[in-house]
Amino acid sequence: MEKSKFVFLTPAYNCEEEISNTLFSFFAQSYSNWRAIIIDDVSTDRTGDYATELAIRCGFGGKVSLLRREEKFGEVRNTVDCMDMIDDDEIVCRVDGGDWITENDCLYMLNNVYANYKLSVLWTGHRWAYTDHNISGELNLSKGQTVYQHKWVSSHMKTFRASKLKRVPRVNFTDKDGNWIMIACDQAVFLPMMHMAHQANERLLFFPRVCYHYNINLNDPDLFSSERSLDQKASGDLIRKRGFVS
Repeated sequence: MEKSKFVFLTPAYNCEEEISNTLFSFFAQSYSNWRAIIIDDVSTDRTGDYATELAIRCGFGGKVSLLRREEKFGEVRNTVDCMDMIDDDEIVCRVDGGDWITENDCLYMLNNVYANYKLSVLWTGHRWAYTDHNISGELNLSKGQTVYQHKWVSSHMKTFRASKLKRVPRVNFTDKDGNWIMIACDQAVFLPMMHMAHQANERLLFFPRVCYHYNINLNDPDLFSSERSLDQKASGDLIRKRGFVS
């Protein structure tokens, strides 16, 4: 069976206290053919330094690279720009700083699925904090429907072959003024890649096992009504209304 190469791609901002959970979930993987790129996106705490120190202290210094930004890039630009550091055949696993992998055998399972189904894109089940809340699910497109018209089910953990993202025209990652999209970033990155894969009759697969812990404060009364939440919804609506740009 094919032994895929995985790379955890982790933008991180001011998560010094939580980044250990992220890294320990990488270190605990039973499947050893992985590496991680941590992107310190102008943190004002010791996120980047602590991540490097922890990796070295735990004997994983050779597997974890730190990329330190001098200006705010945001998730979309960080993901796209890092493709220059990733081989076409590597499988990217997007894990936010402060979130973590819940299954120690996660990469072992994903390797089997990618090898058996010859996939381009796969996403897993997840949980919001320590609950059973999960918005990921199957993508069931009706005739003529695009991924942009389907409800958002392709959330954490998002994984894909690096070669697929490299083929997406950059205009899909920017707004109407040519600026990098800074919110609703999951959809900005994943939807155009999924669209291209679907157009090429490549399989898009949901792996229902809960493999990802989304570290979110569900006790925040303003969680879904804050200005950021409203901006996120508006940005997602615009991305979907625009659709794929070739």
